[in-house]
Amino acid sequence: MKASQRVLATIVAASAFAGLGSVANASSPSTGKETITAGGATFPLNIVESCRAQYAGDATANPRGHAINYTGVGSGTGRQSFYRNDYAFGMSDSLPSATGDKSRDYRDSFALVPMISGPIGVGYRLDGVKPEGTILKMSSETIAKVFAGQITKWDDAAIKADNPVAAKPTLEGLNKFVIVTAKAGKKAGTIDFSVNIKRGLVTSKTKNLIITGTDSTGKGVKVYNKKPKTGITKITAKHAAGTEYLVVLDKTDLGTMSIEPTAVKLPSTPITVYYRKDTSGTTNNFANYLNKVVPTVWTKATNDAFTTAFPGTMPTDGSFSAQQGNDGVANGIMNKDGGVGYAEVSFLNERQAAGKNVQIALVKNGAGEWVTPSSAATAAFVNAGTLGTDGAVTFDYATKAAGAYPISAISYGLGNTAANTTSGGNYKTPPTSNQNVVVREFVEFFLNTCAPSTAELKGYAPLTGAVLAKAKEQAAKIGK
Repeated sequence: MKASQRVLATIVAASAFAGLGSVANASSPSTGKETITAGGATFPLNIVESCRAQYAGDATANPRGHAINYTGVGSGTGRQSFYRNDYAFGMSDSLPSATGDKSRDYRDSFALVPMISGPIGVGYRLDGVKPEGTILKMSSETIAKVFAGQITKWDDAAIKADNPVAAKPTLEGLNKFVIVTAKAGKKAGTIDFSVNIKRGLVTSKTKNLIITGTDSTGKGVKVYNKKPKTGITKITAKHAAGTEYLVVLDKTDLGTMSIEPTAVKLPSTPITVYYRKDTSGTTNNFANYLNKVVPTVWTKATNDAFTTAFPGTMPTDGSFSAQQGNDGVANGIMNKDGGVGYAEVSFLNERQAAGKNVQIALVKNGAGEWVTPSSAATAAFVNAGTLGTDGAVTFDYATKAAGAYPISAISYGLGNTAANTTSGGNYKTPPTSNQNVVVREFVEFFLNTCAPSTAELKGYAPLTGAVLAKAKEQAAKIGK
């Protein structure tokens, strides 16, 4: 564990112990109706929105009708606002610094609670890729060079080297809620598809699953066009060697498949990099990955600010564009041919579901596997990390854990202990003991009820095992 994390662990533990006797009946349920003002990281925004709505409507977990109002302002601003008591509850994807969080106000009377994990996707839009719908592979070194401004066009030799001629018999989309496999049929001149759709994706509004092909002469081939169903669907169709198959679910272009090697053709489109202009835990985690895995390219240590973490002088020719929040980065990518950026996968999946030409690159992990960012892949990576006594997880970017997706993050909750009595100056009046209990109840509802049922469909990964156990232990300190 880092020294700063060890200090934070001591601070949090001491704060919690000091506050045990200062709130009467602190372990009792909340009383009276409260509206909690909260905010911080945009990384968990999509699942927080879902969970706070579920909490508001759950008469068992929330019989008094408490409301949680959360604003996504970025991790840095969120921590600052929480420290100053502007927020009764905060969230951050980067760990607080026990040395004072740089120039921002800081106090030590809070519990750090790991709440949710998720993959940071390298999203891109690139028109003119052949075969259409191809999902590109990007190695760590290629990603580092793209975001350092050293690779400036999509047909760069490094990107070509990551995408050699190969068959693509498996296709995974929408956080692995759709998995399509293909193989040569038992009868000559046929192909067998297997489409596996997880429960929760298909609704009454879901339209058709469409599979079309383009043979080696450029002729179109119709394979399948029906309303999809949950579970496994088997499809057999005629097949000519060299045919590429495009799979579309509703408006979402899931990508292409082939059972013979095909060549990927990349256009010479200029690259436009979209990054976070706010202080961001997503930036912190992404830059930390680049620095730890490719330090010869990404030479600076991580930071919440992309411009500070950037290894060199930021380009001013328009090839780099700052955007607010994960939403802003995803919108930038969506609206620009040649755009690329980093964002929590949930935000990229939203654009895909809306029919926008946004893809998410496959990334090579420490085991040499090309991995699609997904809930399962994130869980494999997070669980390979080192868990601190304060709940902080130190990632092992070189892990060889099977299926681990290496660009992942944990979003941490910040909840007050009873030791927070600071007010005046830059500090507002601390939350009441009842407000702190409401925060604790919401955090426990999030961990125990909402995340397990909602996270995967939203593009996140619920915490499991030792990390979840530690999260519950930390949550219990809120208000005490």
